[in-house]
Amino acid sequence: MTEEYKDNFFLRLKRNKRVLIWIGTVILILFMVFLVDFTNLFHKILTIGLWWTFVFIIAYTFTFVIRTYRLDLVFKGLEHDISISTSYFSIGISFFLNDLSPAKLGDVAKIGIIKDHENIKLSESACGITFERVMDFIILFFISSLALIYLYISGIGDSQRKTLLGLNLQFYLILGAIIIVFIFFIFILLMYKTDLFLNLIRKISPRISNFLTSFIINFKMGIRQFKNSKKKLIIIIILSSLIWIIEALIGVMFLLLLLKENYQAHILILLLAIIISYFSKAFPITPGGWGISENVGTLFILIFYPQISFYEVLAIFIIEHLFRSAYVFFYGGYSILHYNFKLKELENIKLEIYCDQEK
Repeated sequence: MTEEYKDNFFLRLKRNKRVLIWIGTVILILFMVFLVDFTNLFHKILTIGLWWTFVFIIAYTFTFVIRTYRLDLVFKGLEHDISISTSYFSIGISFFLNDLSPAKLGDVAKIGIIKDHENIKLSESACGITFERVMDFIILFFISSLALIYLYISGIGDSQRKTLLGLNLQFYLILGAIIIVFIFFIFILLMYKTDLFLNLIRKISPRISNFLTSFIINFKMGIRQFKNSKKKLIIIIILSSLIWIIEALIGVMFLLLLLKENYQAHILILLLAIIISYFSKAFPITPGGWGISENVGTLFILIFYPQISFYEVLAIFIIEHLFRSAYVFFYGGYSILHYNFKLKELENIKLEIYCDQEK
């Protein structure tokens, strides 16, 4: 078997894998739609109406405006000026591709677009996008921690009320706090004991180890640069918090509008459910997290409120995801046309990033 044949074989295998993932995702979406009853789903969509659809569009657009300004500030902190246009449209393409692919290809595209249109080094573009991603990750954990602390202190009503598996509310709140502390500890270990951590991962998966190596290097580069831009860093933290609070409240809006038993559900539980559904999208199993994020968010709510119908909540998460995907389809589609961006360019960008890492 020649080297050329091997390369072509693995390339075809990779493409077939993507097609199979897409087919599997579509089947999963259709299964969920029929599971929750298509008629019920359609009725709920009509219940939202034009007024709340308009509110969603305005609120979601506002988050992208903030994201655009934040990305501009990130690169200013790294001593690079990028145009507002590049920032805005690269975000659109990124969201569009992340919603279509299971491999977070949108981030790869954003790195390549900023590098090409702003004439900066690939490593510097990757540094900015990595820094932005890590900030999102930290802020989501911070918001989750504050919500859990408040819920634990307040007791959210009757702390002895039985939940899923017959356990009380405090047990799940403590369990959530332990999980967050554990993940944050792993993150700190990754930052300060990088070699030790990566050597352990390399034994399991060299590919994941290489990805994390690049990720950590880029983030540390960003942190060093921002030591001279503390004011910008504070503004970025504030903007990131605002983005995710609005994002989460949009999801809560759908739940409160459509959940019949909403009078029983604490708003912070709903907010945490939305945030956890976002966390699940960080693991690229299916395109846009379809089929995974909806079930994760639904199960979280059912832990605290097992009396609420699983299908009722799942239907709402599907609708919320549909609305976001529809918005991203138009926004991202226009962004792709604006730059005449072609999907085949992704392979070249990925190759550039790989070669840059090898150096």
